[in-house]
Amino acid sequence: MKQGSVRGKPVRQYKLTGLAVVLSAVFWFLEAVLHVLIWENTFLYEELFTPQLHEIWMRITIIALFIGFGFYGDRLILARRLAEDAANLANIELNQIVETAADGMRIVDKDFNVLRANQTFIDMTGVDREAVIGMKCYEVFHGHRCDTPDCPLVRISRGDERVEYDSEKTTPDGKIIPCIVTATPFRRPDGTLVGIVEDFKNISERIASEKEIMASREQLRDLTTHLQLVREEERGRIEREIHDELGQSLTVLNMDVYWLRRHCLKTDHALMEKTAAMSELISNTVDSVKRICQELRPRLLDDFGLSAAIEWLAEEFSQRTNIPCKITSEPAEIVLDKQLSIAVYRVFQEALTNIIRHSGATRVMVDLRYDSGFFDMCIADNGKGIKPDMGNKHSFGLIGIQERVHGFGGKVDIQSNGSGTRLTVKIPALMGEAVQLGS
Repeated sequence: MKQGSVRGKPVRQYKLTGLAVVLSAVFWFLEAVLHVLIWENTFLYEELFTPQLHEIWMRITIIALFIGFGFYGDRLILARRLAEDAANLANIELNQIVETAADGMRIVDKDFNVLRANQTFIDMTGVDREAVIGMKCYEVFHGHRCDTPDCPLVRISRGDERVEYDSEKTTPDGKIIPCIVTATPFRRPDGTLVGIVEDFKNISERIASEKEIMASREQLRDLTTHLQLVREEERGRIEREIHDELGQSLTVLNMDVYWLRRHCLKTDHALMEKTAAMSELISNTVDSVKRICQELRPRLLDDFGLSAAIEWLAEEFSQRTNIPCKITSEPAEIVLDKQLSIAVYRVFQEALTNIIRHSGATRVMVDLRYDSGFFDMCIADNGKGIKPDMGNKHSFGLIGIQERVHGFGGKVDIQSNGSGTRLTVKIPALMGEAVQLGS
């Protein structure tokens, strides 16, 4: 009989078959001796080598039984040994997997006693391996679900096959460790529930990284808001310089041309036409300067407030594009913080620019509302909608709108289909100032 093996490892077997052969020989000899002693008329030599036929059959039958039982015993012992070795090897491999696992693992019985824990769990909790065995699970690693119906052991005892949740676990020395906890049933081969196997994934580094990312985003957002404020201040300065310097110069120049037209000879038609053309050109230039100044920093926003500035921008948009832009406001006049008003105005300006460039709309509806400390602005058009890729990183207009709104703690919602686009902005009124002028 060949030796068995477990995954290539030879397993020694007991030689019961050989022992049966030896016992068979001993039996043959003893049976012959008994015959000689009982039947004194025979010789030992005859009984050993030339027994009667019925004696031969009897001896052969018993010897066959000896050898058969020996062979069968060898097979049983070999199978048991193979099973034991396979179980031992599997247990060794399981121990290696558990002990080298990156996550903390423990086995808890139905009485909340810790039966086993791997090295990662020991390092995580700071409790000695000898001490942790037999301790209550909630004494070693306490969480917010302990002693509640949401306890993993309680839920699995009720029939749940898997429990997974985020939790902050507390070690015996007071250290708090954020974890992803996964609990599964631990059963005997017959299916009887012994307890649970708990896996603890330490997510401290992930949370720290997420906090760093969030802090970086907040710093970037603050920087963006600061840059926008600086840009608005620079726009205001440029607008004042253009208005005060260039605007006044053009006005004086227009007055000088008008004086020339009054004092030149009416018979000099060429000079009259030239001065008239100059006057018209200066007037157009003055209008262009006013428009540029208004785009840089509308004085309506500073002098008359947000509602008036938005109404002027909507009217200018309609005149320039022949697209009706209807505005509704509740209350009729809304006054917000200066910086917030500028941000809302720029959002509205950018939204109208996007409508001109991309929508193909023939109608625009704008709804302004202030209620319960929040300012809402909804801009809807009946255009072709926004393509799915319009919200990617290359859509700088939408990104600019979102950054402006987020800088004031607001939210932007964009809904689009084939029949139009709806952009909704919701921003908390930072100063709590949202009143109707004159009230």
